[in-house]
Amino acid sequence: MMSLEKSSYKRSLKYLRPYKWQFILSLIFMIAYGATDGGIPLIVKYTLDKIFVEKEVDMLFLLPAALVVFAIARAVFDFFQRFLSAKIGHLIVADLRAEINQHLLKQDPSFFVHNSSADLIARINSDSLLMRSLLTDSLATALRDVVRIITLIATAFYLDPLLALIAIIIFPMGVLPVVRYGKKIRKLTRLSQEGIGQISSRLLESILGNRVVKIFAGEEFEKDRFTKDNDQLSRVLIKSERFRAITGPINEVLASLGISAIILYGGWSVIEGARTQGEFISFLLAIFLLYDPFKKLSNLNNNIQQSLAAADRVFDLLNCEPTIKDPIKPEPLPEDNSISIENVCFSYGAGKTEALRDITLSIRAGEKIALVGFSGSGKSTLADLIPRFIDPESGTVKIGGVDIRKFKLSDLRSKIGTVSQHTFLFNDTIENNIKYGNPTASIAEVKQAAAAAFADSFISQLPNGYQTIIGEGGYCLSGGERQRIAIARAILKNAPILILDEATASLDNASEEAVAKALAGLERGKRTTIVIAHRLSTIQSTDRIYVMSSGKIVQVGTHNELIQIDNGEYQRLWRAGFSETTNNQAHPDEAKSNPTLITINQSSQPNKQA
Repeated sequence: MMSLEKSSYKRSLKYLRPYKWQFILSLIFMIAYGATDGGIPLIVKYTLDKIFVEKEVDMLFLLPAALVVFAIARAVFDFFQRFLSAKIGHLIVADLRAEINQHLLKQDPSFFVHNSSADLIARINSDSLLMRSLLTDSLATALRDVVRIITLIATAFYLDPLLALIAIIIFPMGVLPVVRYGKKIRKLTRLSQEGIGQISSRLLESILGNRVVKIFAGEEFEKDRFTKDNDQLSRVLIKSERFRAITGPINEVLASLGISAIILYGGWSVIEGARTQGEFISFLLAIFLLYDPFKKLSNLNNNIQQSLAAADRVFDLLNCEPTIKDPIKPEPLPEDNSISIENVCFSYGAGKTEALRDITLSIRAGEKIALVGFSGSGKSTLADLIPRFIDPESGTVKIGGVDIRKFKLSDLRSKIGTVSQHTFLFNDTIENNIKYGNPTASIAEVKQAAAAAFADSFISQLPNGYQTIIGEGGYCLSGGERQRIAIARAILKNAPILILDEATASLDNASEEAVAKALAGLERGKRTTIVIAHRLSTIQSTDRIYVMSSGKIVQVGTHNELIQIDNGEYQRLWRAGFSETTNNQAHPDEAKSNPTLITINQSSQPNKQA
C-alpha cells in the first residue's frame, strides 16, 4: 500500500512541472508567511515588558507602528501564497481534464460499452478536483504549517526551554489517531467516488430513458434503484466523516493536557518570580499559535488520503490503453477505394459465440453492395470492421489492397462516411451539426447539403432556421428530421466510402423516397457504398447482395438471382416481410396472434411530421 501511495503521488507531481516557477514563488511566500508567526509572541513579550513593566514611553509609539508594518507584511505574503496556489491548482485541473478527455477520445467504442459514461464524467470532474487538493492545497499547507511549527518551537525554546520541552512531548501524540484512520479514509473515499459515479449513471439513464420509463410505468422501479444506491453512498460518506471527525476532538484533548500543564507550571513560576508576566504570556501565545498549524497538519493526512484515492481512480482510467491504435509507421492512403475482407473472424469477448465466422468478400471501387440478414446475423459487426471500430481476431480488412491496420486512424476514417439508424446529434445548432461533416464548409455549402438531404424545407420553417439549438441528442426534432440532418452531414463530408446502416429506417414513405434520391446522387461516381437494410427500395439497385446468417455469408447475388433460389436464406427473408409491401404492415402470422398490433413506420415522436 505504501509503494502504491508513493507511485500515485510521484505520478501526480508531473502535473506541477509546467508551473514549477510559479509554484516555487508561491512556496517562498508560504515560507515567509509561516516564518512571521514566530514574531508575534516576541512583539507581545516586548509590549508587556517594556511598556507595562519597565514603563518605557518610547516603546509605546514604536511597538504599535512595528505591529502595523508587521501585519501589512503578513497580509502581502498571505495574499500571494493563497492566490498563486489557487491559480496553479485551477491550471492543473484544466490540464488534467484535458488529458482525460483526450485519452477518452482515443478509446475505441468497446471501451464505452464497459464503462459508465456518468462514472467517467465523475472522474473528470470531482476526482480531478481532489487531485488538485493533493498537489497544491495539501502540499502548500504542509510546507507553510511546518515552517510555522518550526518557527514557533524555536521562539518557544528561546523564551523558555523547559516549558517548550513540555509542549513538544505532548503535541506529537495527536499524530497517532491520524495515522490509524488515514488509510480507512482513503478506502472509504474511493468507495464514495465510485458511489457518486453510480448514482450519476442512474440519473443519466432516468433522464435519457424517460420515455421508456414512462411507457413501462417504471417510475417506482427507478426510484427504488436510485434510493438503494443513494442510501449506500450516504452510509459510506457518513462512515468516512466519522473517522475524519474523531481526529479533531482527540487533538483538542491532547492539546488541552499540554496547555494545562504549561499554565500550571508557568503560572506558578510567575507567582514565585522566576519569570516575568511578559515572558510567560508571550510563551503561552506561542503555544496557542503552535496548536493551529499542528492541528491542520494532523487533519492534512485525511485530505491526502482522499486525494490519493481520487488519483488512483484517475490513473486507473489513464492506464486503460486503447485496443485499436495507430501504427508506428503509418502508410499513406491509396487512391483506390476497393474493399476486400479476407477470412475474418470476430467475437465479442472470450468464450462467446463468434459474431463473424470466416468472412470473405470483395467490393470494387465504385460498387454498391448490400448486407442483409435477420437480426443478429452479423451485418453491423461486419460494417464496423471497415472504420476500425473493431479489429478482427483473425483475417484482414484491406482498402486498395492494403491492410487498414497500416493506416493512421484519422486518415482511414476521413475516407468513410456513415449514416446509421441510431442517429446522434449534438446539443448545438443545426448548422454546426451538419458542419461536423466538414468544419470548414460555408453556410451556403451547409444549405446545399441540407437541400440534397431534403432537410432544407423543414429547417427553413423553424423560428431560428439553421441556428436552431436542437437539444440534447437532437430530441427537439422528430426521428425523420434527425435522420435527414445526419444524411446532410454525410453528404457534406463527401467521403469516397459510404456505409448506410438502416439509413432510412426512421423515415416515412414520402421522406424515404426523397432521401433515397439524395443518397442515389451521393453514391454516384467512384464512391464505394455498403448498404445494410431491410427494405427492397434500398437494395434493389445494388450491384450485389450478401446474405448473412449466424455470422457467415450464406448467399451472394442480385435480388433477381437470389429470389429464385427456393428455400434459400434470402427467400426466407423475403417471405418474413423483407419487402416494400409488407414493411408497413404486420406479418400475417404475427397479425393473427396479435390482433391489436399497430405498426408505425415513422418517427418515435408521433406528434411531429417526419
